Amino acid sequence: MSELLYAEQKSFKSFIIFSFFSLVTLITFLSLFSSKYIVNDIRYESNLDLNYKSFGLVQGKSIWFIDESDFSQFYEDNFNVESLTISKQLPNLVFIDIDVYEKIIVISDLRETQPKQVVLYKNLYTELSESNNQLPRLTVTNGPIPDGFYSEIISLILTVNKYNLSIQDLSIIYNGSELTGSYKNTLINIGSPIDLSKKGSVVGYILEEGNCDGEVTIIDSNSEDIETLLNC
Repeated sequence: MSELLYAEQKSFKSFIIFSFFSLVTLITFLSLFSSKYIVNDIRYESNLDLNYKSFGLVQGKSIWFIDESDFSQFYEDNFNVESLTISKQLPNLVFIDIDVYEKIIVISDLRETQPKQVVLYKNLYTELSESNNQLPRLTVTNGPIPDGFYSEIISLILTVNKYNLSIQDLSIIYNGSELTGSYKNTLINIGSPIDLSKKGSVVGYILEEGNCDGEVTIIDSNSEDIETLLNC
């Protein structure tokens, strides 16, 4: 008799456990696929100059399954976007924080029959641009442009920008072989577009000191040290 009672109790416990997990599974399934949890509102910073059309592809999807992979088309439409941070508010609201790559410099290319002006981003992406008074300027008067040129320019600007300068007052000219910069009352002969990160440290230091109203020449050499001539 006791064995029969024990078997019945064990079966009842098994039934309770099975029923509990079945109920949890059913509730989870209904939550995942309920129309209540379908995304119908996406909020983001809309004053950026970006193509937001692909955000519409996310609407109508279950909020439970939304992640960054759903925004691959947005990245393809906007090469200057660095990352997205996605947060959700149940039952159907998605917030998107957009980080855009830093704008480095405005480039005017005078080699073209119709000169064009572009802005260069930190990830090497360029787009046509109007004048931007908050960025330094590079004017290309002759060519060709060597491989890695724009990467070197980015290194130069990022390094110089570490110093206490008004970076928007820096103008650079590339004549096809050498770079020449000007900053307020200082002319900088930067030389060939190589090792610009190291050269940028020298340029930034001299310009931050602000005691050279004249000409600075950086001497290209194979030495690890950067040599300069000052005519202030």
